Amino acid sequence: MNRLIYFFKNLLSLSYYEARGFLALLIISVITLVILFSPKMFFNKNHEVDQSEKIILDSLAALFDDKNTVDISLFLFDPNNISLDSLMLLGIPEKVGRRLINYRNKGGRFYVKEDVKKIYGLEVTLWEKISDYITLPDSSSFKKNELKIRAFDINIVNSDGLKSVNMIGVVLSDRIIKFRQKLGGFVSIEQLDEIYGLSDPALKNLKSIAFVKKGFRPHQLKINYDDFETLRQHPYISDKLAEDIIRFREINSKIESDKVLQNFKSIDKSNFERLILYLDFQQSN
Repeated sequence: MNRLIYFFKNLLSLSYYEARGFLALLIISVITLVILFSPKMFFNKNHEVDQSEKIILDSLAALFDDKNTVDISLFLFDPNNISLDSLMLLGIPEKVGRRLINYRNKGGRFYVKEDVKKIYGLEVTLWEKISDYITLPDSSSFKKNELKIRAFDINIVNSDGLKSVNMIGVVLSDRIIKFRQKLGGFVSIEQLDEIYGLSDPALKNLKSIAFVKKGFRPHQLKINYDDFETLRQHPYISDKLAEDIIRFREINSKIESDKVLQNFKSIDKSNFERLILYLDFQQSN
């Protein structure tokens, strides 16, 4: 029966329960047609039910049995990376599974088995069935010092290192790394404030262990040679400023220093002091 359900689920792009309902409706329709066109078969007292008919009727009865009865497949899983379909195979309702995944996408992380139990809508009886298959430690044997994370250099830490920080998940870790690449490296921890989507608690957790190595030199743009597209990719250079830089070079050949750049009307004064740290004013390429 599960094979039929998953067949219609994939064929019609339905959820597990929508596919199950569709299959039930299909079976009812088939039975109704059989009754309408073969009344003698069902109202003849001497008629014996065919084996194929018995299978259909038994399947129908099973579908409409206790609504809480769900086929459960138990297997080892990590709630920090399991998919929605796999959660549903464990017997977790789709809505509850989506809550779990939404929690992860917002930066949440499960550290012990009991953390899963806190997901709203997850019945205690179901949690007790699957708890032995969760590949996380029990709270009773979990030591708080296991949560301690070593401080790391924000300019070299990888995605896994960022995800080890509480409330930093896959989405945020990727966003931090992409911002770092566009920026050319962080010269100050305060630049983390500029990353979209970092909540105050997540930002606080990250700042508490991240640092910028003393003497770090960021990647610099060659302001007198880089093209428009390269310049505009930098977080501190707007499209208008990139256009003005190109236009000034076409007329005057070179931008000699930050003092010349400072007079551009398109300069964001609030970021100017940081911007010049990412610019190379050399006259030769």
